[in-house]
Amino acid sequence: MTAANTSAFKPSARISGLDGLRGIAAFVVLVHHTLLVFQPFIAPYRDPRAEADGLMWWLTYTPLHLVWDGTVAVFIFFALSGFVLALPARKGRTHWKAYYPARMVRLYLPVWAAVALSFVWVVVPGSNPGSDWVQGHVDPTPGGVLRDLILLIGAPGATNSALWSLRWEVLFSLLLPLYILFAMKMRRWLWLKVAILVGLLIIGAYLGPSARPYALGPLFQLPIFALGCLLALEWEAVKRSINRTRMQPVAIAGACALIALLLSSYWLIYAFPLVNEIQDALAPASRVLQVLGALGLVALVAAVVPFGRALSTKPLLWLGHRSFSLYLVHEPMVVALGRLLGERASPLLALAISIPVAFVLAELFYRFIESPSMALSRRITVHIRERYPRPPITGE
Repeated sequence: MTAANTSAFKPSARISGLDGLRGIAAFVVLVHHTLLVFQPFIAPYRDPRAEADGLMWWLTYTPLHLVWDGTVAVFIFFALSGFVLALPARKGRTHWKAYYPARMVRLYLPVWAAVALSFVWVVVPGSNPGSDWVQGHVDPTPGGVLRDLILLIGAPGATNSALWSLRWEVLFSLLLPLYILFAMKMRRWLWLKVAILVGLLIIGAYLGPSARPYALGPLFQLPIFALGCLLALEWEAVKRSINRTRMQPVAIAGACALIALLLSSYWLIYAFPLVNEIQDALAPASRVLQVLGALGLVALVAAVVPFGRALSTKPLLWLGHRSFSLYLVHEPMVVALGRLLGERASPLLALAISIPVAFVLAELFYRFIESPSMALSRRITVHIRERYPRPPITGE
């Protein structure tokens, strides 16, 4: 999930606003899982045609769903990772000998700590079984824990379902040189490469279960990172194009509305009664539109100054810097809360408890786990750079 720079890269100026965007995405995942403690919020994910009235309809079948749409948040994470990790390579700053050990330490040490923390909900006594999502967190098995520790072997275990996205993050990190070569070669064929990646997204979406995007395979997940890489490698041209439009408030509002529609497209096609076959035929394509919306959001935040400033406030920057920690630690706490409260509690009460508790846990995890892992990653990079001082290969 994390889109943070690894210490295998030389320091470079961070693009204003992207940390804030990452923090908001992590917060959306927290809200998403907290609401899944309650059965009514699970229903639309099981059946997008589920009946909903009043506020529940508006929260499900309109852009208001973005407030708790964890799927869209993960698409944003993937696009951010591709964009942020490719930027240093574009400028020739990636030291490939240092990249792999530094990146793996940066990812795996926090994940292993999070897997250990996931056992906390096993010992929490619960008088209420909770929703189906809470009950789905069964007692960990050795095989499931091992899969969560390795991430690349089989499906994730039941200790922390949020780890499903880390599997693709690790695989992308391992394949990054190939992504960079793909993005750098044949620069004149940019639109052909975009078409290929969108085609793979479409194929992957129609081959997999669009109602369960976490179960979609590599043909869908991995091209999201590649589109982020292409955006990074062509960033100067993209930024000039956006700036040439001289975006005025009306244009900015229009761009925001378009991105909101793209990100909400999956739920919008189920907002009103249609022939079931038509809805089912459109659903996979709408997942592709959501990915394109996530990519557009990253570009807009990175290029348009008002967005960068709005997402660079101190609270959002704090949230963004701790987004990986928040992503890793929140779910065990939410499951324990669901066991304690049951479904009879109010969703607002659950959010009022889970949000501050998750923030405290994220801060502690960041200070004692993630920050030391970043420091170790940097030391590894310095050591390898000193031992192998040759210029890095840029792929050009």
